[in-house]
Amino acid sequence: MKVVCSPVGIVEYRRPRGGLEKLAQSGFSETVVDFGLFAGGFAGEKRRAEAEAHWQEWADRYVEEARRQGMPLGLAFAPHFESEQKVADGENLERRLAEICLQKTAGYGIEALVVRGLAGGSYAENLAKNREYFLRLGRAAQSAKIRLLVVNGYRDMNGHLVRGFCGEPAQAVAFVDELNAELGADVLGFCLDAGVCNLTGQNMCDFATGLGVRLQAVILRENDGVHDDSLLPFSSAHGSGSRMDWLNLIRGLRAVDFSGAAVLDFRTTLTALSGLLRPAMLSFAREVAKYLTWQVQMEGCLRRYPARVLFGAGNMCRAYMKCYGEEFPPLYACDNNPQVWGTEFCGLTVHAPKDLLSLSETCAIFICNVYYEEIEQQLRDMGVKNPIERFNDEFMPSFHFERLESDAWKEQVK
Repeated sequence: MKVVCSPVGIVEYRRPRGGLEKLAQSGFSETVVDFGLFAGGFAGEKRRAEAEAHWQEWADRYVEEARRQGMPLGLAFAPHFESEQKVADGENLERRLAEICLQKTAGYGIEALVVRGLAGGSYAENLAKNREYFLRLGRAAQSAKIRLLVVNGYRDMNGHLVRGFCGEPAQAVAFVDELNAELGADVLGFCLDAGVCNLTGQNMCDFATGLGVRLQAVILRENDGVHDDSLLPFSSAHGSGSRMDWLNLIRGLRAVDFSGAAVLDFRTTLTALSGLLRPAMLSFAREVAKYLTWQVQMEGCLRRYPARVLFGAGNMCRAYMKCYGEEFPPLYACDNNPQVWGTEFCGLTVHAPKDLLSLSETCAIFICNVYYEEIEQQLRDMGVKNPIERFNDEFMPSFHFERLESDAWKEQVK
């Protein structure tokens, strides 16, 4: 998975240099082209003529500056107008802008364009309207040799948000497959908006696994399940946890071995901050992005090595054996506690750290303890040359609901 940062709330569309520099300084090496960033004036009729005259110029300037700074652009987003914006003739405008964006995307050499479905009408009317819309765009995308990514949406039913266009995995799969069959090629894929899933009570693991290989991009944004906000992941907290079901999203992305683009969108969080605080928030957002990437790629990391040893004979080791012990069996466990050396834990013999020096160079050591830095430094100081990775049990396929206490574990081995 490759996490990229949305420019919205960070980059000023008329003067993109400073915002793109701040992204790069925070550690984000890639971003996207969000054409909605340049279409703010379309909502008001008084400014529409001016906006239409300049928005493509602003987009070109943004892309030119990103390239000057060596920042790749792997994805683009077409503008989308929400019903509360009350854009005059919004649907026809959205159709026209999507076609222009498609051509611009191809001209920029970007691989894929994300397009949200049109709103309005009954379920059957909306599906028919979007079928015609995406089929037309799909033909243009096929000619331009770019991918078109459909997004799950919602409908507003008297203030209550319910699942809308492609809001169910079965509908999304049928829609994408049917249009690809008609086009005679895999032109359409899917972009999963995690924020929409949270608003409509969708199980994100089921959605991701249902999409399978069709899932080519994800929008990472959090909300409280009621308001359509774009908050930094893990920031909408209530009680003892997040209002967002990150557990099932991470489970789903792991299950499909997701390797596409994940777009971090936290524009709402940024609007609440002083401009003086935004650089610090960007740096923290980069740490969140690295954390999410690590969690999603956990199983892929296990799969990468032909052999592995676990360091730490405790709760995290036990979680590993419960979920991955059969698929990725370790050679043995290792622990700093001399009281457990030579004993068996979860079917593994527990070794002393010095035994790691005799491992084959292709065997990886997975640290199963939250003291990652200290243990890695210990092993390097010992002269261990093997790959060292970090395992974590916060987002497992299944859990132990009772934890081992260290004293109780010592009693077991006496």
